Amino acid sequence: MTFKPAPPDSGITFIRDDLPGRPGVECRPEYARADHRWTSLDKEGVRIEHTEHILAAAAGLGIDNLLIHADGPYLPVVTGFSSGGFVQALLEAEPVFQDRPREYFYVPEARWVMGSFDYGGERYDSILLALPSKEFKLTYLMDYPGKQISTQAYSFAVGGDEDFALGPAAARSYIIDYEYARVADLIGRGMEDCLVFPGAATDLRWNNEPARHKLLDLLGDMAILGRAVKGHFIGIRTGHKMNIQMCKELAKLMKGDIPS
Repeated sequence: MTFKPAPPDSGITFIRDDLPGRPGVECRPEYARADHRWTSLDKEGVRIEHTEHILAAAAGLGIDNLLIHADGPYLPVVTGFSSGGFVQALLEAEPVFQDRPREYFYVPEARWVMGSFDYGGERYDSILLALPSKEFKLTYLMDYPGKQISTQAYSFAVGGDEDFALGPAAARSYIIDYEYARVADLIGRGMEDCLVFPGAATDLRWNNEPARHKLLDLLGDMAILGRAVKGHFIGIRTGHKMNIQMCKELAKLMKGDIPS
């Protein structure tokens, strides 16, 4: 995989170097899919899978325009399905500063998507809320009463005081022990570095590492909007499917299809 600067205002595009004509897949909500436990982009049958962690790295570092050359549909996996390795690679590539002001989409008023899901034999509600803000901030809350992961929360402002590389970027993915075999068979790589609960509760980098990773996923999925954003996004028990729903709702708002 290779990173290259892209022209101003062009956004982030994945290039499939292994296919004839080297087709590109742009980060746009209409191409996004929530597949199992990850996010994919699919444009006319040209797919890129596991996009959330590399896009989170770009978003967290404030990179707007980027060409990502890949030699297949599956992006590389870094330790624990975090974004740490991608952040390091992007920083080593020395990002180019472009002589063009960044254009933001400002969330004009409260918007939300809601849903529900089954987890460990229980039914839970979830909500993703977008609020107006002068910064790009994300907050994530995990709350599964009586389950193997404690109630926890985490907030992060992109471009704020906390270092992205030392904060959410290094948070590892997690799984519950009884799900491990099924998911490992599905993914087939990289699972050895994931946090497996309940045993992982004593091996955390932070006591809220799972919430940090879910926020990382949210950050990466929001990058699919293809535009720098100012707003506060609050997720409660949300995942890739609802993150993509929010992107699609905001995309309609940007186009004027939904009255603000």
